[in-house]
Amino acid sequence: MDFNPVILSIPLYFLLIGLELVFQLIKKAKIYRTNDAISNIGCGISSQVTNALWGVLSVGLYQLVYEYGAFFQIPDTWWTWLILFILVDFFYYWFHRSSHEVNFLWNTAHVVHHQSEDYNLSVALRQSSFGGVFSMLFYLPLALMGFSAYAFLTVKGLNLIYQFWIHTEAIEKLPRWFEYVFNTPSHHRVHHGRNPKYIDRNHAGTLMIWDRMFGTFQAEEEKPTYGVTKPTNTWNPVWANVLPIVDMTNQVKATPGFWNKVKVLFYKPGWQPVELGGYQMAPEVDKKTYQKFDVHPHMPMIRYVFMQFLLVLGFASLFLFTQSNYTLEIKLAMAGFIMWSIAQLGILMENRKSWIPAEYIRLLASGALIVFLIGGPLSYGFAGVFGVLFGVWLKSASKA
Repeated sequence: MDFNPVILSIPLYFLLIGLELVFQLIKKAKIYRTNDAISNIGCGISSQVTNALWGVLSVGLYQLVYEYGAFFQIPDTWWTWLILFILVDFFYYWFHRSSHEVNFLWNTAHVVHHQSEDYNLSVALRQSSFGGVFSMLFYLPLALMGFSAYAFLTVKGLNLIYQFWIHTEAIEKLPRWFEYVFNTPSHHRVHHGRNPKYIDRNHAGTLMIWDRMFGTFQAEEEKPTYGVTKPTNTWNPVWANVLPIVDMTNQVKATPGFWNKVKVLFYKPGWQPVELGGYQMAPEVDKKTYQKFDVHPHMPMIRYVFMQFLLVLGFASLFLFTQSNYTLEIKLAMAGFIMWSIAQLGILMENRKSWIPAEYIRLLASGALIVFLIGGPLSYGFAGVFGVLFGVWLKSASKA
């Protein structure tokens, strides 16, 4: 049950991102922005790290329902896995659609994925830290049917892996038969558009037949404007997850009447009572005035943040591949350091120089982590070299 095809596919993800960067270079297109891509991947790190902590609970819930509530015990054969693949995609469609049409799910489980104003493969990694907690509830009927947790988790992982490659502008339209049956980059670009005609369309995972069957399909026409109707305007992955929940909480507090508060949570995003103006439709995008959020520091600080982010990414990958070796206390400490790091680096990418002293503290913590992980006298030397090297680099970058 420790097998996770999504984590095992991490090297493939970054290989494809590299190819997309080569495509950008050849075509001289502006597909990636460093600040946005770092934020996207940071959200992916946050999602995987938090899933390592409480994903056990959601998997445990599935296993509990399977052991004590399953009507059958379905064997693991090729044809049962094929049926399971179709069923997983079906229930994914309904979770995905619900996470757009139920305000509580939108703000806790999904909005993070749509916050980027770019569209490239790094956006596929931009996932909510809380989505897995709620999505499992939609898959419990599969446990009742008798599909094992191992089979379910494997097929669900493959479903998510498929969805990675559709987050690109490098691929235009595919053959008509493929576009009709499967989810494609063209279909998913529509899904990420904030244009009113594109909102809440194309919820498919792999099979576009669900959207065609249930009336949520929309073909790509004009180029979408990506992002959400209320831009998040932050590169901090932790705050990107928290801010929508804060906004929703404030909206509930400001809405009069108990049942109106309940409706704010469970009706569509944009709903509010008539006395407050009624349902707020998504506005048309004024392309003459629209500008992407694009705050960034000077190039020396960008280079520093980029290098630190690569180190954090490497450490997070190590944590995800070896987490079963650690006690809960050590896992919490390592996860906390990772979350602190991606938040801190996101803040520095917003050119908030008042947070530079906090980065020196994080470098000290990084040195302590090196000593803990490596151990022995040599670890102090490595930690010292690390601290001096990046401390000097940070000082130089902060003067730019």
